[in-house]
Amino acid sequence: FALSGRSAHGVRVLTIPRPAMSDQKERMVPADRSNWNAILKWSMAQQGDGTSSAPAREISEEDRRWLLDAMASGFIDEIKRMKDIIACISAGIEATHDAEEIDARVELMEELTDRVSGVDNGGDLHTLGGLEPLVRYVASSPHARLRAAAAEVLGTTVQNHPKAQEAALGCDAMGPLLRMAAGEGDDSPPTDAAEAESTTAAEGDASKGTKELVKARVKALFALSCLLRGCVRAQEAFQLGDGFALLKNCLRVDHPRLRTKALHLARHLATLDMRFMAACVDSGYVLAAAASLAGSLPRQLLVATEVGTDLSADAFTEEDIERGQVREAALRLMVDVARKVDFDAVPKAVDHLRSAIVVNAINAVGKAYVRFGREEKETYRDEMQLCAQLAKMFE
Repeated sequence: FALSGRSAHGVRVLTIPRPAMSDQKERMVPADRSNWNAILKWSMAQQGDGTSSAPAREISEEDRRWLLDAMASGFIDEIKRMKDIIACISAGIEATHDAEEIDARVELMEELTDRVSGVDNGGDLHTLGGLEPLVRYVASSPHARLRAAAAEVLGTTVQNHPKAQEAALGCDAMGPLLRMAAGEGDDSPPTDAAEAESTTAAEGDASKGTKELVKARVKALFALSCLLRGCVRAQEAFQLGDGFALLKNCLRVDHPRLRTKALHLARHLATLDMRFMAACVDSGYVLAAAASLAGSLPRQLLVATEVGTDLSADAFTEEDIERGQVREAALRLMVDVARKVDFDAVPKAVDHLRSAIVVNAINAVGKAYVRFGREEKETYRDEMQLCAQLAKMFE
């Protein structure tokens, strides 16, 4: 696997050698399953149908070599492969690259994400020196796709892994992730990108760049969620870094996935303890959740209302499905706050939960449910029940 190296900063060509047979002391995992299928077929062919009394024949040297080679090629030295990937992506982090090289680096990081999903490999990544370059990508890569890919590797590495969480904090991962989630950083075009030939083309490129930036913010929130879960030190760093204000800003972006991620993270933080609950309420999360709830009704609702028909399953677009996820996340946040907040310790929660914006949002969603068809009512049953619970709490 070679990176092109044709960057504006003269990054040298980097190559990852083919995976080799593992040392027996290293962890090994199956690689190409086609080799195992070949071995199985060969083995069955040597056994016959099981009815013959003839003695088993001795394996020839040629067959022995083939069997050993097939088995060797079926394993990858996991540690060595991770080292190779880390070495390959560690150069030219702050450089602008051509499209081929960006694709290659993203593919390598996606492979690294798969490999660190195992708890053992997640802990090994820091030992191998892999966390520091990933944090540098998040902090300073000019390409949004590379920042997003690095954040996904970071999040997967630290997920449910205290040792990896501490290692990431030791590499100062919190600050860059917070800034990335806040939307800092541009998306530089590849160095070999053709000049836009028309205004339409330029606008299309701008739209694509905006989408990549939003995707990067979503991945940053994913990494933050994984870093914060169960890690007190990370939670304190998040609060010191003004993370609560950052999440509220994410809820103002008209992008369903970003809003959903932010709402889930806000809900998790609010239920940690009453100190974080107070911070969430003071930051206006209940009001922001209500605004997200009212602003995430299906776009086809207006059309259905005008013609006097129910919203059928066919009328729901992929965006409407994502908007449904926003609504459910917003309702779960408000319901959990209402259930778990100490109203004496956080009196502002009462005002927010009984505010006009919350009441109007619940009423708007209730009216929307009336327009849903039978199938959609069944699909969004949980959401409808959450809405009813919240309304009943403050009758």
